[in-house]
Amino acid sequence: MSQAWLDYQQAPPLWLPLAHMLAAPGWLLALAALLAALPDGAPSRFQPEVLALTHALALGVLGNAMLGSLWQLLAVTAGVPIPYPRRLLLACFLPLQAGCALLVAGFQLGLSPPWLQAGAALLTPALLTPALFGLRGLLRSPARDAGSRGLRLALCALAVAACLGAALVLLLGGRVALPLGPLLDNHVLWAALGWLWLLVLSVARTVIPMFLVTPQQATERLPRETLLFGLLCLGGVALIWDAPAAVSGLLAALALFVLWQGLRQLDALRRSQRRADPLRRGWRASMVWMMTATPCAFAARLLPLSEALPVLAGWLWLGGFGLGAVLSMQGKILPFLAWLDLKQRGLPRRQLPATHELLGEASHRRLLGLHSVWVGCGLAWIVGGYRLPLFTATLWLGLYWAGLAVALLYRRRGSLRATH
Repeated sequence: MSQAWLDYQQAPPLWLPLAHMLAAPGWLLALAALLAALPDGAPSRFQPEVLALTHALALGVLGNAMLGSLWQLLAVTAGVPIPYPRRLLLACFLPLQAGCALLVAGFQLGLSPPWLQAGAALLTPALLTPALFGLRGLLRSPARDAGSRGLRLALCALAVAACLGAALVLLLGGRVALPLGPLLDNHVLWAALGWLWLLVLSVARTVIPMFLVTPQQATERLPRETLLFGLLCLGGVALIWDAPAAVSGLLAALALFVLWQGLRQLDALRRSQRRADPLRRGWRASMVWMMTATPCAFAARLLPLSEALPVLAGWLWLGGFGLGAVLSMQGKILPFLAWLDLKQRGLPRRQLPATHELLGEASHRRLLGLHSVWVGCGLAWIVGGYRLPLFTATLWLGLYWAGLAVALLYRRRGSLRATH
């Protein structure tokens, strides 16, 4: 397996990934406001307020953090130059925030078609822009490692999920006549397993061995990202053709694949040479949440009348696994971005702060501890309808995350001032 392509000179300006990464905790605070407006009681999957929460978490929090990391990954690890960062900010970042706000408002207002359609009109190009830009750049890139190939498949999945989401909005507005069930299941499948899980798999190939000093994985005859993408394609077609036996078999294969990959990640973490690193703890917890969400999702498919199982699976996947993986990486990506920016500004080597001076491991450990409490409060909300603990935990997690980012920027500014 060829090594990842690493070229720090091609890194985009700090403000492009940073804009997304600062927006993510802002959306988490917006999530707290949505929780405050929720009616009492345990949630159900198709409750409009729960749909609003789901999309605020998936698009506002996770979407921003993932796209912010994507710009850096494309340039540094995949050799894709970013020549017009301001255009990308205007074409992706701003429409993503506005579109997400409109979509969430549409769900909050009882599936209001005008608001949903306005949100989709902004979100679709905002998500297709990084997908198409990244795919075009990756096809021209000299990087041919497994991580770059996985990025290509993740971006394909992002494009599919975005188009399916737009089709769902048109269906809810009565503008197209399509079967709701297969369309919705495909949207969830491609967003959760395609975009989120494929991106995590691709990032893990480079980032986990680099930061945690884990063993390099052996060359695979059929790369895991390719296998997952193939299963997603077959599962999507089976859902559209309404073949129950094929759907059940393929979903079972996907569930086993996810569990297998989770066990492989846990085994690699067990052999890590940096056992005290907060990233190791956070990544391990994320894998556990993911492996817990998988049987819940499969059981929800077998028991369609259950109200709790689909919400539980979604919470564990998006809130536990998705946000857990994002917060685990924030402790490495944020200080590295600031350090690289200082280096590119010409700071002498002796004056460059270490990354742990920009964001300390103790702070990162507290952030991950708050996330664990937050996930637990979410489980109490789903099972017992206890909304207040989750509201409080969301507020604390969002404020602490935002505070860490602000403190990091303040330390970066102090380093710049010290040279003048």
